[in-house]
Amino acid sequence: MAPSPKPVFVLVPGAALTPSHYGYLEHLLLSQGYGVLSALLPTVGTGANVTVEDDADYIRSRMLLPVLNIENHDVIMISHSYSGIPASAAARGLSKADRIADGKTTSVLGQIFIATILTRGGDGKDVVATFGGQLPPHIRVDEKENLVRCNDAKPPLFQDVSPVLADAAVLSTVSPSLTSFKSPCPAATWDTEAFKGRCAYIRTLNDRAIPYEIQNMMLQGTGQEWITRDIETGHSPQFSAPEKLSSIIVDLAKQFEAM
Repeated sequence: MAPSPKPVFVLVPGAALTPSHYGYLEHLLLSQGYGVLSALLPTVGTGANVTVEDDADYIRSRMLLPVLNIENHDVIMISHSYSGIPASAAARGLSKADRIADGKTTSVLGQIFIATILTRGGDGKDVVATFGGQLPPHIRVDEKENLVRCNDAKPPLFQDVSPVLADAAVLSTVSPSLTSFKSPCPAATWDTEAFKGRCAYIRTLNDRAIPYEIQNMMLQGTGQEWITRDIETGHSPQFSAPEKLSSIIVDLAKQFEAM
């Protein structure tokens, strides 16, 4: 089967979030003729010893490779918040150049990061270390249950979302494992030659979870050239400005498709 005319967006939810938090955004992308696949990360909803590396392995084996190798479609990956770490690692060896070299006809055409944590990884450091050794004040560590909790998720995650929708979004969150925040981050691919010019970062200007200034600091700290776009929302633009976000994503997708 020949590759489809349009790629599939593989959308990787952030920590404590589920595919339902991206449902309307997915609908908008589907309405533009793109395929969409999302899934609950293994680290979400468990106090077991599940690592960020386990998330990366899952994204690769159960989200990326099935679309690339079984369905024979190109992929554009979307990550949000925490998921930028395992998602980028999962794309290793799956770039267009890598796949052509392997005799494959489909590939990960690009990576889109929405207000994500950026860490190079591969150096033994964990998510906590990326925050300077101390998690943001809205995050509470539950050592007994091995979970990361948030006493009130609305202010940091959904402060600019309509009240009813914000309450429902909070109700739908699921705590991730503490191990995911305290296990070594795998090496990212956004700094590889294979993905040069194929990584975009969407900055959320009014973000209270990962403030705009921190996003810029992380971007500058990578030493890489990024395609950047700004959206005037808090941490969850898929709720507060879904039409604008989908428009940005589709524009970026077209740019990656043309390369």
